Amino acid sequence: MLSILIPIYNFDVRSFVKELHLQGEDANIVFEIILVDDASNTNFREFNQELENLEFVKYIQLEDNIGRSKIRNLLAEKAKYEYLLFADCDSEITNSNFISKYIKNCKAEKIICGGRVYKEVFPKENILFLRWFYGTKRETLKAIDRNKFPSKSFMTNNYVISKSIHNLIKFDEEISQYGHEDTLFGIELKRKNIEIQHIDNPLIHIGLEYCHDFVLKTKKGIDNLVYITNNYNYPELFEDIKLLKFYKKTAKLSFLFKLFYMLCNKYIEKKLCGNRPSLKLFDLYKLSYLHTIKN
Repeated sequence: MLSILIPIYNFDVRSFVKELHLQGEDANIVFEIILVDDASNTNFREFNQELENLEFVKYIQLEDNIGRSKIRNLLAEKAKYEYLLFADCDSEITNSNFISKYIKNCKAEKIICGGRVYKEVFPKENILFLRWFYGTKRETLKAIDRNKFPSKSFMTNNYVISKSIHNLIKFDEEISQYGHEDTLFGIELKRKNIEIQHIDNPLIHIGLEYCHDFVLKTKKGIDNLVYITNNYNYPELFEDIKLLKFYKKTAKLSFLFKLFYMLCNKYIEKKLCGNRPSLKLFDLYKLSYLHTIKN
């Protein structure tokens, strides 16, 4: 009935998968768990291969990294059952009825999204604080708020989709770099009038990146966003993504933003990695970086 699909990259998923396995058994359903490792480091491979000993678990090791879109399509291709539960590897379960709650809400014609939360206690290390702070303030939303703009709120970290809908759309494998593959998937769902229902069934995002890594990852996401807007026909992006909205409104001031980024980017990065980062400053940093590379 349910295929639980987890792409892995450099993360120990043993506790997460064992809890999913236990909940699948407690729910008394037919299920499988498929793990595909996207060319992780050797130590993570050794940790996670232990999970092959669990019943209904299949572990696949890739020798070359194929990226976020291809690996999700590969997982769906390998799945035996009609309902696909996609979950990010750097996750933790918040409640003992995570699986059963999805089972109650599964519908062939809908996408069901559970959401994302972060631990309530902030990390003690300053170097992790920005990622936690950003996630807590910008990514943690109740279902009632996510359902106000369902396609814009779609995230790939935790959702159930029927195999027939996934095969109708799939992730665009031509977009191989990091960033916004979930945004495009949400737009395609909306274009095909496929309903997205958000429920309160979140996973905790525990894979907090160091501050400098998160800033770099954010810039890579903006790079990919520019590539998409330059090469694909997705006008919806300028309505769905606030960063592009502000870029459009400030186009005449592009020179000033580029100058600001050139003079201030190192200072801002240092401030963001301190103990009191400002998300408004982070927004300004992202906007100035977008002006710098877009033109």
